[in-house]
Amino acid sequence: MNVLEAINRRKSVRDYLDYEIDEKDVKSIVDSGGKAPKAGSFQITVVTNKELLNKINNYTIEGMKNSGNDFFAEKANTPGYNPLYSAPLVIFFSAPDENVFGALTVSAAAENAILAATALGYGTCYLVSPTFAFQTSAKDELIKELQLPHSFNPICAISIGKEGENNITNPQEEIDNVNFVK
Repeated sequence: MNVLEAINRRKSVRDYLDYEIDEKDVKSIVDSGGKAPKAGSFQITVVTNKELLNKINNYTIEGMKNSGNDFFAEKANTPGYNPLYSAPLVIFFSAPDENVFGALTVSAAAENAILAATALGYGTCYLVSPTFAFQTSAKDELIKELQLPHSFNPICAISIGKEGENNITNPQEEIDNVNFVK
């Protein structure tokens, strides 16, 4: 699959099978993320530990409920809501607080990883909701468990796995926000 096919095939997957991802594929996905354009340092953290993923999931819900944002609070109060979608693998992308371009850098890395995972036949979802877990009292504990360098904080994540049968995706929208200046 070429890059244009991967871009067109990519969608947000929110239901995953309990399926272990091949380590060779994980390495390819992570390597692709590391080859993204970058402005400053960043960290890629691969998490497959189910206990840690459940902990992050639960703290994400807590953070969303206490965010002061009605949309996130309502979503977090939905029965059965699982912000990590029970994915067998979640990759966190972090940058140091002092890197003013950290969000741009990790977003480019995440997109590269998403396209690589798509090309390898996996479903993905770009996630920002897990950042709410790091706005709770568990922040320091979670950062330690993710083994992040000093002053690094997660900015986004991606869930990866084999697409489940109950996947609900939104159709790709046609863009109407492009103009050409010649």
